[in-house]
Amino acid sequence: MNVPLKASLVIAVLRWTARIVGTLVLAFVLVMAIGEGVPNPLRLPLREQLLFLSLALMLLGLVVAWKWEGVGGALVLGGFACFALVNHGIKMNVVFAPLLISGLFYLLCWWLTRRKPGSSLGN
Repeated sequence: MNVPLKASLVIAVLRWTARIVGTLVLAFVLVMAIGEGVPNPLRLPLREQLLFLSLALMLLGLVVAWKWEGVGGALVLGGFACFALVNHGIKMNVVFAPLLISGLFYLLCWWLTRRKPGSSLGN
C-alpha cells in the first residue's frame, strides 16, 4: 500500500508518541509497584480485583501494541472502559490520561495503515 509521505510522517509521529508515552506509563507503574509492592489480587475485595484486572489489561495492551497496534490499542481502551465502568468514572491523572492517549493513538495508527479490502498490492 502506497501511503503519501505526509501521511506516513503523521503515522510515524503518532506511533512513536504512543510508544514513548506508553513506555513511560509502564515505567511509572513498575516503579510504583516496586516501591509500594504489588498486593495479592486474590485477597482484595471483588471491586478492587476488577480494577486490578482492568489496569493489567491496559498495561498488557501497551506491550502488545508494539507488535500489533490494533489489538494492543483495543486492549488498552477495553481495559480503560472496564476500569471506568467498575469505578463509576475515571479522574484523569498522570496515569490514565497517557493510557487513553496511547490507546487512541495505537488504534489510529492501525486504522490508517490497514490494508483496504479488495485492493491489490501494487495499488
